[in-house]
Amino acid sequence: FFQEGGRGIVPRSPMRAARALQPLTRPAATGGWWRARRALHAHAQQAQLVSQGLPTFQVAAHQDTNIILREGGAIPKLGLSTFLTPPGEATRGAVSHALSEGYRHIDTSELFKNERDVGAAIQGSGVTREDVFITTRYWHAGGATPVSACRASMKRLGVDSVDAYLMYPPKGETLMLKVWEAMQGLEQAGLAKHVGLSLATLSEVTAIVRAKLPIPRIIQAPVCPFSPQRELLALCAELGVHVSSLSPLGGGLRLENTVVGGVARGLGARPSQVMIAWGLRKGLSCVPKSSSAAHISENWGALGLELSEGDMHALDAIRPRPDVP
Repeated sequence: FFQEGGRGIVPRSPMRAARALQPLTRPAATGGWWRARRALHAHAQQAQLVSQGLPTFQVAAHQDTNIILREGGAIPKLGLSTFLTPPGEATRGAVSHALSEGYRHIDTSELFKNERDVGAAIQGSGVTREDVFITTRYWHAGGATPVSACRASMKRLGVDSVDAYLMYPPKGETLMLKVWEAMQGLEQAGLAKHVGLSLATLSEVTAIVRAKLPIPRIIQAPVCPFSPQRELLALCAELGVHVSSLSPLGGGLRLENTVVGGVARGLGARPSQVMIAWGLRKGLSCVPKSSSAAHISENWGALGLELSEGDMHALDAIRPRPDVP
C-alpha cells in the first residue's frame, strides 16, 4: 500500500491506504454506513494530500473541509467573498472574523478595491499564509497584462503568490480566448497555483475546449437551487474542472422561499445554511459574500449540515429562475 517518498512513507493508493489505516466494522446504528463512508472518504482525502507532499499540519487543516483539485492541491469548501464589502475597516473586520471562525478561503478582486485590507487582515490574523487560500481576479479592460496585473494584486495583498487567479471573460470569443491564452503564463511564472474563469458560462468553457487551449483548473459561476446550471456542471465534471459557486444564496432574495424554509425548519437550520449545504452536496465550493459577523458565522455552520436525499430532491425540484444572479 505504501512507498518511500520525500517526506517519509506515503501511500501508493490513497483509498487503499485509507482502508488499511481505518478498518471498518458494520455499524449498528441507523445511518452508520453513511457516516462510515464519510469517515473513509476523509481518510482517503488525507492520504491523497500526504501523497502530494503536503506538510502534516496542512493535511490536518484540509481534512474533510477541502476539495481535491485536478492535478493537485485543494480548495476549501467554504470561503468568504469580499464583493461589495467597502475597503478599510469593513473588509479588515469581515476577513478577521471569518479567519477566527475557521474560514481558510478569502475571495477578492482588483475591482473590489479592498485587496490591501484583505492582505492586512490575513497578516494580522495569526493564521499562516500557507493555510489561507487566496483568490483574486483579472480585469483585462484595465489595460495591464495578466502577469503585470497579478503582480500588482500580489503587492497589494502582501503575498508572493496567489492560490487562484481568475479572469473575468471579456466579451467576444476571439478576445476571450486570446486573454485566456495569456493567463497561462501565470502558473509558469509561479505567480498563481491555479488559473481559471470568474462568472463563467457554458459557452465560454465550450469555446476553450473547442480551441484546444488549456482547460481551466477552477471556474466560478452563480450556482444555487434557483440557478442550478446543470449543463455547465455536467461539462465541468467531465473535464475535471472544479466549480466554485458565486452567490450560493441566490442574491439573498430567495431565502424566504417556502421550499428552502421548509427544509431549514426540518433540520433546525437557517435558510442560508441550507442553500450553502446544497452547493456543498453538489461538490461545489461556495463563497458567499457578507460583511456581517453574524452572517459570516451563520454561513460557516453550513459545513456541519447534512441534507438528506429527500431534502436534495425538494431543492432540485425548485423551478430555475433565469433572473437569479
